[in-house]
Amino acid sequence: MAEERILVIDDEEIICRLLKDTLTDEGYQVETVNNGIEGVEKISRGEPFDILLIDIRMPKKDGIQVLKEAKSKVPDIITIIMTGYPSIETIREASEYNAFDYITKPLDPDEVCECIKHSLEVRKLSKELKTPEKPPRILVVDDMQSALFLSEGVLEDEGYHAEIAQNGEEALEKFRQKRFDIVVADLHMPGIDGIELLNKIKKLDVKTLVIIMTARPSIESAILAFRHGAYDYITKPIDPDTIINTIQRGLEKYHIETNTDKLLKRTYDFRQQMVSENTTLINERDLLYGVIDAIPDIIVVTDENNNIRAVNKAAETLLEYKKEDIQRKPIDKLFDEKKNFFRGNDFDNMMKAGRVTNYQLTCITSKGTKIKTSWSGMPVFDKDKKIKGVVGIGKK
Repeated sequence: MAEERILVIDDEEIICRLLKDTLTDEGYQVETVNNGIEGVEKISRGEPFDILLIDIRMPKKDGIQVLKEAKSKVPDIITIIMTGYPSIETIREASEYNAFDYITKPLDPDEVCECIKHSLEVRKLSKELKTPEKPPRILVVDDMQSALFLSEGVLEDEGYHAEIAQNGEEALEKFRQKRFDIVVADLHMPGIDGIELLNKIKKLDVKTLVIIMTARPSIESAILAFRHGAYDYITKPIDPDTIINTIQRGLEKYHIETNTDKLLKRTYDFRQQMVSENTTLINERDLLYGVIDAIPDIIVVTDENNNIRAVNKAAETLLEYKKEDIQRKPIDKLFDEKKNFFRGNDFDNMMKAGRVTNYQLTCITSKGTKIKTSWSGMPVFDKDKKIKGVVGIGKK
C-alpha cells in the first residue's frame, strides 16, 4: 500500500471525484479542495503532502500562484499542473516554478497515474544522489608532530572530522579499520613513504582522494605523485587557506564521482530491465526520459550504430538543441574531438575497463559555441550480452 499523500486542487467537482477515486484505487492517500486559497492554507499549516495536482484556471487564486506559493513553502514538494486551456505562457511559468509536469484536459487517468509514478521515481533518485550530511572523514599522515597538529586543528575548525597518523603503517592500519574520504600524506616519511601509501590506499579504495604534501618539492616528485593517482600536490609550510581550498575541491570531485556512479548504475539498470521485459521502444523511451530529465547533468545515450538514442533536458539546454533535432544523429555531431569514448579506440578501452571517468570533451552547440565538459560513461548490453550502446553523463 502506497503511503504517499496527494492533494488535488481543482474547482471542478467531477475532476476531484475522478482523481480521488482513481488514485485511491492505486493505493495513494488523496484529499481534494475546490479552490487555490484552501489548498495553500493546507500547505501553510504543514499538512504533509507529497504531490500536488493543481488546476490552472480557478477563481480566487489561480494554479500558477498556488504553485509559486507551494514551492516557496515546501521546495521539494512534487507539483503537477492540469489545464483545459494550455498555452506557451503557462507552460513556461510552470517550468519556471519547477512543476514536475504539465497535463492537459480532458484527463486520461492512466496518464495521470503514470506521471505520478515517474515523479516519485525521480524524487527517489534525487534523494539517493544527495550529498551525505555527515562530516567528511579526513586522515592526515605526517611524521612531524607540528604538521599533524596544525593540519588537524585547521580541519576541525572547518567542521571536518580529522584523524592523524604518524607514519604510513599507522595510516594503513586506521584505513583498514574504517574508510576515509580524503587522505593528506607527507611525501617523505620513514618506512612507507607518501607514494607507497598512495598506492596501497588506492588498492583498498580507488575513490579515496589522496593529497601529497612536502617540504622538499620537485618536478619529479610532483609528476610521480600525479602518475600514481594523487588528487593534488601541496608544499609546506602548510597554508591553512590552501589546504582547506584543496580539500573542498577534492570533496566536490569525490561527491560528483560518487553520484555519477549511482546515476550510471541506475540508468543502466533501467535499460537492462526494459530489455529483459521486452518493453516496447516507445515505453522504453518514455520511462527513461521520465527519470533522466530531472537530472542536472548532461545525459546522452547512444545506440549500437553510434547514433544518439536519447538526451535529457540538461543536454537540450546546454547544447541548444531540441530532442527531435538531435536524436538519431551521429554522436560525433556533439563533439569537437575526432575521437571519444562513444566510439573508436577509446570505446574499446572503456569496454575493457567497464566504464570511463573524467573524460574531457569539447561539446559543440547548435550555434557552434564550444564548451569544455567532463564525462563519465559505461556500455549498455542486451540480455544476450551484446553491446547496445553507451550511456554518457557530462558536466561543465
